[in-house]
Amino acid sequence: MRRRSWLAGAAGLPFALLSAAPARALPPEGYRFRVVREGRSIGSHTVRAEADGSVRNVVALEVKLLSFTVFRMHHEYAERWQNDRLVGFASRTLRDGQEGRLQLAATADGLRGTGPAGPVALPAGMAPLTWWEPSHLARPLFDTATGEKLSDPALRDRNGATTRWQWKPRGMVALYNASGTWIGFTMRGDDGSEIRYEPA
Repeated sequence: MRRRSWLAGAAGLPFALLSAAPARALPPEGYRFRVVREGRSIGSHTVRAEADGSVRNVVALEVKLLSFTVFRMHHEYAERWQNDRLVGFASRTLRDGQEGRLQLAATADGLRGTGPAGPVALPAGMAPLTWWEPSHLARPLFDTATGEKLSDPALRDRNGATTRWQWKPRGMVALYNASGTWIGFTMRGDDGSEIRYEPA
């Protein structure tokens, strides 16, 4: 299926029909990180603004042991914001050959759509657990692959001019400079290994 077809809308609502405000913290060139696990590069994470106003993240990972691939994941998601309101979200996740899709749209009753496990209903005002815009992390959050509401909030602290946001269940830590630019990220892998982002 072509990329545009699965990201064309959430719950039948075309992204193209929704107006969007520009992302405050997304640089014009977006973000590109190299993903490193235990000193070895295993993939990339890119973020860019699309012509239709959505913001697209692409995470592509492959872990090899000797010449054998032991883990592979491609997680791609797009979000559409109207001022400070999330009005559309769509994701596709391929993990070791298993595919999952999530599509959400803002309605009068909140965010509604479908995920890998069936219908998804979330309160209005929620945000996906993504890292390109730190102001979104102060909201109640949902998982970008499943649409599941996350019970643990993201936590913020500062070290001088650097702001740190953490999501403790997965050991996720994102760093931002004084202007709100995303400058670093670490997390704990499924096997307990440390995963680090480096500017690419």
